Amino acid sequence: MSRYLLVILCSLGLKAYGQSFQNEVRHRAVFWTELNYVYKINTRWSLQLDHQYRRQADDHGRDLNVFRHPLLQVFRPWVNYQLSKPVRLSLSPIGVWWNWGKTNQYQPITFFQEIRVIPQLQITKPLKKGEFVQRYRAELRWPSHTDTLATSYIFLSDGESQEVLADRFNVRLRAMARWINPLNKKWYTHVSVEPMAVISPSITHFDQNRTYLAMGRYVKKNLRVEVGYLNQFAVQRIPDEELRIYRFNHALHLFVYLENLLDK
Repeated sequence: MSRYLLVILCSLGLKAYGQSFQNEVRHRAVFWTELNYVYKINTRWSLQLDHQYRRQADDHGRDLNVFRHPLLQVFRPWVNYQLSKPVRLSLSPIGVWWNWGKTNQYQPITFFQEIRVIPQLQITKPLKKGEFVQRYRAELRWPSHTDTLATSYIFLSDGESQEVLADRFNVRLRAMARWINPLNKKWYTHVSVEPMAVISPSITHFDQNRTYLAMGRYVKKNLRVEVGYLNQFAVQRIPDEELRIYRFNHALHLFVYLENLLDK
């Protein structure tokens, strides 16, 4: 299913871009962290808050200092409802993104904010000793204008007023296939593939694909930690320069999941 979807999304992107753009391939080392806090109200309902923070090296493929520049920060609440044993419905009523761009030490930092509303469907089924997860998301996104920062990075500040809810609305569609396979009572492996597409008034195209390989450990019954490698392949267009960039982000990924335990 995921392979066919990826082929379709890639076809959309190639059709939209045409043949007039020059192609360029770029590699970048990055560092991703994700913290998930889940509060179960009962067996059906739960509340969740996830926080993501990312940093990046210089954008020329030779810099391995993944902590050199800021990249992204996210705060995103969720409301989850377990419709049945395999099916879970979720809604993030509002999430806030801060995005920083830094191509090299000679270029200024760029910044934009984004608000997202996300409905989600997740289906979990057993596979061998583990579980196979299918997840479908639609991200309704309102990004701000991109600014150039004249000063160094300041948390939650870009020095300019932001017109977030303006005529820049777009939708990102995401489909993910995930396999979590236990090795023993403590350790497990995690493999996932997630293609994405963006739909906007001007263009519909393949946005990116994420491939994730990780090793995880259950520290306690309600706490688990993962460390893995995430490859983010993205296609970026710069119309003014007639340039199409195929970007490969190579991420060291740290994931922490914590939930409360319900009484019997």
